[in-house]
Amino acid sequence: DRISELPESLILKILCQLPIQQAVATSVLCKQWQSVWKMIPKLKFDYFPIKHQLGNVCKFLLSHKAPVLQSFQLKVDYIDRHNVVDIVILIGIALTRNVRKLVLEVSGPAEVLITFPTSLYNGETLETLTLRRWVLHFPSQFCLKSLKNLHLDYVNYKDNETFLNLLSGCPNLETLKICSWAITDVFPSTVCLKSLRTLHIYDLQFHEEKSLLNLLSGCPNLENVEVSRITNSSDCFFIAVPSLQRLSIDNDLYPPCSYAINTPSLKYLKISGSIALESCLIENVPELVEADIDIEVSNHITIISENLLGPLTSVRRLTLALSSLKIEFPISVIFYQLVYLELYTDREAWGNLLIHMLGCSPKLQVLKLNGGCNEALDPGEWNQPKNIPECLLLHLETFTWKGYKWQRKKERKVAKYILKSSNHLKRATFLSSKRICSTDRRMMVKYMKSLVKD
Repeated sequence: DRISELPESLILKILCQLPIQQAVATSVLCKQWQSVWKMIPKLKFDYFPIKHQLGNVCKFLLSHKAPVLQSFQLKVDYIDRHNVVDIVILIGIALTRNVRKLVLEVSGPAEVLITFPTSLYNGETLETLTLRRWVLHFPSQFCLKSLKNLHLDYVNYKDNETFLNLLSGCPNLETLKICSWAITDVFPSTVCLKSLRTLHIYDLQFHEEKSLLNLLSGCPNLENVEVSRITNSSDCFFIAVPSLQRLSIDNDLYPPCSYAINTPSLKYLKISGSIALESCLIENVPELVEADIDIEVSNHITIISENLLGPLTSVRRLTLALSSLKIEFPISVIFYQLVYLELYTDREAWGNLLIHMLGCSPKLQVLKLNGGCNEALDPGEWNQPKNIPECLLLHLETFTWKGYKWQRKKERKVAKYILKSSNHLKRATFLSSKRICSTDRRMMVKYMKSLVKD
């Protein structure tokens, strides 16, 4: 058969895509296939009733012959205090197969405490460990010197010391992802993760205001941070990391949180969700190249102040999704490096912000208006500037409008102004959010062409 003629490496890749039971079933095809599945580098066992299939899983693992098990993934639908030892045995067998990536997900009563086999504590090959929905206990003395990636999703711990023991036992950790609904205050000032480069925190409630600051302070080489849905007693967070290059903040909780950001090496910034604009402070970001600001507000008066956009003047690419009923920062704040601007039109009075940004972005080359996922809102009263902005006269080459409502008079005014004012425009693209009949399409194209300068 043709499949048998394929290189073994390709056959193993194909078998890795199959459920393990189907991969094993290929052993009955012919004598040549009897042992092929035993060399599969990745073993994945999705949710199964552990009492009935534990023997099969053990058999698969004991029969595995590959020198290195690249990945072992085990998802168990339910455990209790009687069969938790069986799970520990499975993990121990996987570790003897030089597993590099271990993904373990279980569900069961909160009182079921799992202590890993001692073979894990001095693992020589384990590089990635993902734990979901576990109740864990780690001793004070162990070392996972090869572990580089640790993902903890909704994991509970016997006590705070257990969590600190886990982090302390990973001296070469590069990526840490924590997702939990629990309230924690387990980050004392003694936390030290010198090798950590990437930190993701989701759904975490810090009991103490200084807990996040302590964690960040213990990561002197941190480059990438993502925080989402985190709270503390004061709803205010300080992010001061000299080495940080990428920062993403997402929060849809109420009341809105505020942030003070001091990151002199930052190159990429994303802020989204419900953020307290009036108390959001961004300072000392001279290396910033790209920013994405998408902020929802609960009140009806939105003030875009110098605190929010003023520090972003060094960026080359900027995406804004903001309501702009009121803009309070001086026109003297100029975005001299900005060449790409994307502005969402599903926010109230977005036209005010567009006019302001065109006026303070003299080197803008690409302008994109984006209708987003929501219905595009009225741009507000379109009061075009008395003087044509420098970027339209000298630099704008590409104009794209996604979700363009050509039936709306105010949107036609905006499009007309940009097309007629742009001396160096090379390409203009209008994408309607709704299907347009051929007759209306021809009329719209003809109208747009009449506006473009030769």
